[in-house]
Amino acid sequence: MPAAAAGTIGVMGKAKKAATNAKRARRLGTGEGLVGDRVAAPRGGGGLPWWAWLAVGSAVVAVVAVGFVLINGGSASAKGQRAPVIQRRLSHSKLDPISEPTWPPDYTNLSGALRALGLTVSLEMAAVNHYHVHLTLYVDGRQVQIPELIGIAPTVTSEVHTHTRNVDSGQHGIIHIESGVRSFRATLLQFFDIWGVYFSDRCLGGYCTGVHVWVDGKPVADPVTLVLRSHMAITMVVGQRPPHFAPVKSWTFPPGE
Repeated sequence: MPAAAAGTIGVMGKAKKAATNAKRARRLGTGEGLVGDRVAAPRGGGGLPWWAWLAVGSAVVAVVAVGFVLINGGSASAKGQRAPVIQRRLSHSKLDPISEPTWPPDYTNLSGALRALGLTVSLEMAAVNHYHVHLTLYVDGRQVQIPELIGIAPTVTSEVHTHTRNVDSGQHGIIHIESGVRSFRATLLQFFDIWGVYFSDRCLGGYCTGVHVWVDGKPVADPVTLVLRSHMAITMVVGQRPPHFAPVKSWTFPPGE
């Protein structure tokens, strides 16, 4: 091939390559032409640039991850409530005003029950989290006393429990929360699980005629998940209400409680 012709072809090849590179640069600068990487911007001028789509995708992934943690955390808690060691302790019986006016505390495998519920042994002398709530309970129109020493066995004490009280003083029904974890908050369901009485949104023990709960005189939509907080006055009615019923709006706790 003559040298002049070869030179002409070389110049044309360089010009074509330069044009191709310029065209590609224009495409990259506008976000177009990256279909092979699946991040091409939509045509028409109204779409988001590829980096914005990446940001949106990252946000979606973060939301899904948080939801996964919350759902699985709730499932873990519910699994603890359904554990066989818990279910075996729960009474489904009805009461007799003479022979069994209230459900006695169940101490069967209390340590195993605490583990299933994610609770620990109470550190009464070293508790950094110590507060009280009061529970008034009516079952089929009759007030039922809250037993003493719920959650206090000879070898283990639950973070959620009741103490010895003189019933005649009217101070029965005080629930103690004493924990070595400052942020710990018990639930009403945990209290009944420790007591050993079956509790759901419809049932308490063998009574399945409806459960209604008030806190400081105000109705609670979901009693099962009720978180116990300091100096709550809780009123629970199962089945028939007593005559002239009114929920307790406040409770006078003994000094120091």
